[in-house]
Amino acid sequence: MSKPQLHVVKRDGSVDDFNPAKIRTAVGRAYTANGREPQTQVVDHIVALVTRELQAKGELKVEEIQDMVEKELMAFNPFIAKKYIIYREWRNTERHKRTELKHTMDGIVQIETNDVNLSNANMSSHTPAGQMMTFASEVTKDYTRKYLLNPRYAQAHANGDIHIHDMDYYPTKTTTCLQYDLQDLFERGFHTKNGTVRTPQSIQSYATLATIIFQTNQNEQHGGQAIPAFDFFMAPGVRKSFWKHVGRNISFIAELGNTEGKELPNEKTICRTVREAEIALGNGKQELEAVSGIVAQLGLPVSEQQLQVALDKALAATERDTHQAMEGFIHNLNTMHSRGGNQVVFSSINYGTDTSPEGRMLIRCLLQATEEGLGQGEVPIFPIQIFKVKDGVNYSTHDIEAALANYEAAAKGEIAFDCPNFDLFLLACQTTARALFPNFVFLDTPFNADPDWKADDPKRYFHEVATMGCRTRVYENLNGPRTSIGRGNLSFTSINMPRLAILARQNAESRLPEATNERIQQEAKKLFLGSLREMATLVADQLYERYQYQQTAVARQFPFMMGNDVWKGGGALNPNDKVAEVLKQGTLGIGFIGGHNAMMALYGQSHAQSTEAWNTLHEAIGVLGQVVEEYKQRYGLNYSVLATPAEGLSGRFTKADQKRFGIIKGVNDRDYYVNSFHIDVKEPVSILDKIRLEAPFHAQTLGGHITYVELDGEAKKNVKVMVKIVRAMHDAGIGYGSINHPVDTCKRCGYKGVIYDKCPVCQSDQIARLRRITGYLTGSLESWNSAKQAEEHDRVKHR
Repeated sequence: MSKPQLHVVKRDGSVDDFNPAKIRTAVGRAYTANGREPQTQVVDHIVALVTRELQAKGELKVEEIQDMVEKELMAFNPFIAKKYIIYREWRNTERHKRTELKHTMDGIVQIETNDVNLSNANMSSHTPAGQMMTFASEVTKDYTRKYLLNPRYAQAHANGDIHIHDMDYYPTKTTTCLQYDLQDLFERGFHTKNGTVRTPQSIQSYATLATIIFQTNQNEQHGGQAIPAFDFFMAPGVRKSFWKHVGRNISFIAELGNTEGKELPNEKTICRTVREAEIALGNGKQELEAVSGIVAQLGLPVSEQQLQVALDKALAATERDTHQAMEGFIHNLNTMHSRGGNQVVFSSINYGTDTSPEGRMLIRCLLQATEEGLGQGEVPIFPIQIFKVKDGVNYSTHDIEAALANYEAAAKGEIAFDCPNFDLFLLACQTTARALFPNFVFLDTPFNADPDWKADDPKRYFHEVATMGCRTRVYENLNGPRTSIGRGNLSFTSINMPRLAILARQNAESRLPEATNERIQQEAKKLFLGSLREMATLVADQLYERYQYQQTAVARQFPFMMGNDVWKGGGALNPNDKVAEVLKQGTLGIGFIGGHNAMMALYGQSHAQSTEAWNTLHEAIGVLGQVVEEYKQRYGLNYSVLATPAEGLSGRFTKADQKRFGIIKGVNDRDYYVNSFHIDVKEPVSILDKIRLEAPFHAQTLGGHITYVELDGEAKKNVKVMVKIVRAMHDAGIGYGSINHPVDTCKRCGYKGVIYDKCPVCQSDQIARLRRITGYLTGSLESWNSAKQAEEHDRVKHR
């Protein structure tokens, strides 16, 4: 007579034959995990016990079997039982990961509207390329968690204690972002996979190659790219175009005047002579004299009056070329899909301090092209533009007061200013009132100021801080010159600050059940700061582990970035050399999110309402700074504190804490945590108060920061307000700031203005609502994840 078949009910409800070998394997691993050989009699006893139970019942659930094994092991040896429990939990976690990954993949396939598909507002996630990018991202994150991360860090990330950014790019060893020495690339030329690009000879070529450099290097990094001195770097292209037009005009006039049929130098020779003379851009007396000398040298039949016409025409043609080049530059950066998921390049440009005629013309044309917009007048999303405010160059109290006293005359150029580029500053304020860019970085804020900056230094931009549009700041350097050029961020990880505050408050209340609220707050603050230090130390260790992994990359993995010396020092490496020493120039960022929410957890008041809360947040960020300094000394690396530009993260942490703690009013009762140290987006503070309250945190977050104010109405109707706000930022010690205001466009008729429900012209409800998400713009709120949509909805207008 055959034995009755014994069955096990699996977790998905399916039934399988009982296999005692699986029990023997699991128990055996628990023993070997403790460094012991399995005890055969113990294992046999457990198998026999399970078998008898199965024979009595016919079938058991897999969890019931595991419970029996756990109970018996506990009786024999608690240490072995503990290892079995850990093994069992690990298996459950792995099953959960597979299930979660399958669910995520299904959402991508079905193009659901969810926060995985909307994690990056710059990506068209529902296109084929976007789906492939999202598939790759989710699978690679899973691979990183399982096989590359130390379990301690993987668990902290999974639990929501920290967030390791760009985990999908972890295996590739890429760095986050980089700021180019564009002048060096233009002067030397550069090579790509299929050939070499020589030095450009016109502003059109300069602009085209700038976009190509953006596009090419983007594929070797996972973050953004920036040009730190766009005006200085592009000005030679304007100058070369001017020389070309002057030479061609002289050649044409000489041919017309050559009535005697003399043999004259050809156009190429004349253009070369003009170029060698390095004539300054302009049509004044000095330029006329220089051109007259060339005409005399070459013996050309051209009168002084004709030369003046040649200069006038050359200057006008150069301005047209420059304007068209800037139009093309902006159009290309908004249409070239060079990243997976139909993403355009995440590009930023810094400018404002080149006082040369060429640099000034370039920025004037750039700002005009930005105001004019794209093909149908759409506001350009990229490049993110940052105007560098510098005392004595484009900013002074005297000039500000003169402009505000009579703004119309100032805007028309009817007032003589002290600063050579103050007119560009006013134009920048006008442009940001219409197009939300440029933002403003303040070079004379104490932590940005550089004592090596000299007004007569042709390369003074080397000593000017520049920033990525999203806010990342790379300037301080333990391993080389203090500069933004040729360096970038390596990686950053963010701390869930509200969670630490919630736990601190709960622990304080548990320890001091009879204490006053004030005493509990004191204890909670002490616990909070202590746990924050511990978490910052964990993050610093995790960043070092990632750095160690990144530095094992070889130069040929980044052929453009290293091969062309884009990341400074990379050009000296052979293809198989490791990039370790070069990467020491980069930064490692300890980020944080939810300062407001953390203070609400500790005090029940925000840091805009309570001086004590503000002081505690300031002290907390100071703790992060202390850890940064300790790890700088320990490893000789550029650790920094970063005010995290959270896009997807703001909702991830909140959901995790809602699940763990439930809904805590004022702390985690929304879909998002407030960014970094920012005043709550719903807090009805004035413009000046918001700037005043946030400015001191900029000095603490040298890895990157931003302060914005939110305006109501059409800012373009009152540019004076923009000037006043930038002045307030300058005077308060803001490092990097921006001004938000609604820019709405009707998709049907193209009407622009503040549109509420429907277009006032054609009554269409198809409205593109341009808003700033973290540091960059997006033209459709539907592309934002649920947390950032909720945050945008809550933003109050500052007055």
